[in-house]
Amino acid sequence: GRFVQVIAGRLNVAPILKGRSKCLSCGEALRPFDLIPVVSYLLLRGKCRYCKTKYGSQALFVELFFGVTFLALYQLVLVGQPTLLLSFAWLTYYTFLFGSLGVMALYDRLHSYIPFPFLVSYLVLTLLMFTLRMIENPTIVNFLSPLLVALPFLLIWLVTKGKGVGFGDVILFFGVGAFFGSLQGFAVFIISIWIGAIVGLYIKYLHKNKHTKPTAIPFVPFIVIAFIWVLFTGIDIFSIAQLFS
Repeated sequence: GRFVQVIAGRLNVAPILKGRSKCLSCGEALRPFDLIPVVSYLLLRGKCRYCKTKYGSQALFVELFFGVTFLALYQLVLVGQPTLLLSFAWLTYYTFLFGSLGVMALYDRLHSYIPFPFLVSYLVLTLLMFTLRMIENPTIVNFLSPLLVALPFLLIWLVTKGKGVGFGDVILFFGVGAFFGSLQGFAVFIISIWIGAIVGLYIKYLHKNKHTKPTAIPFVPFIVIAFIWVLFTGIDIFSIAQLFS
C-alpha cells in the first residue's frame, strides 16, 4: 500500500525507484521510522515529524485497506492451495492485480485520469483469469461476459460523447466482466454505483462549500472497492436482488 502511493505520487513526475521519500511541505527526507505503515501515522498523528504539516487521512486509509485486503487474500485464497508453488503463483498474480488497481484508483483521484500502462496491465491480468474461466466453463455467456458488463458504461460513453464517463471506465468494466463473469461483474457494477451515489450525496449535502465549484467525482476508486468487496464476499447480482425481495 505504501509503494502504491509512491507510484501514484511520482508517476510522470519523478523517478519511482530512485530518491528517498520527502515531506512535500518542508522537503525533509523521511527516515525509516517515519515510514512504518499505520504505526508511524498514528504515532505522528498524521503530521510530518519536522514541520508538523498534516498529511491527510489518505495514507492511513490506503495502508489499512491494503493490509486488510492481503489478509483476506491469505485467508480466502492462499490457505488451502494444494502446493506452495501454486499458492505463491496466486500471491504474485493478485499482488500485481491489486497494485494496478490501487495505482489507477489513486491516480484517478489525484488527476481524474487512468494511467495507460497500468490500465493495460490490469486488462492483461483480468484476461488471464478470463482464459482460466473459459477453460473450465467454455460457454457463450462466459465468452460474452466482458462485453455484457462493460455495455452499460459503453452506452453512457457513446450517448454523452465521453462527457458522462471516460473510456477508461469502460475498459475497467470490460476487465471486471473478464475476471468475474456476468453475474458477479454486474454486482461490481451496481455496488460501485451505490458507493459513488453515497459519496456524491455526502459531498453535495454534508460537505458542501459555497466557495468551491462542483467538480467531477473520480469513479475508479469506487470500482476498486466494489471489485475487492465482490472478490472476497462472493456476492453476485442474485444475492443483491435477494436483499430487496
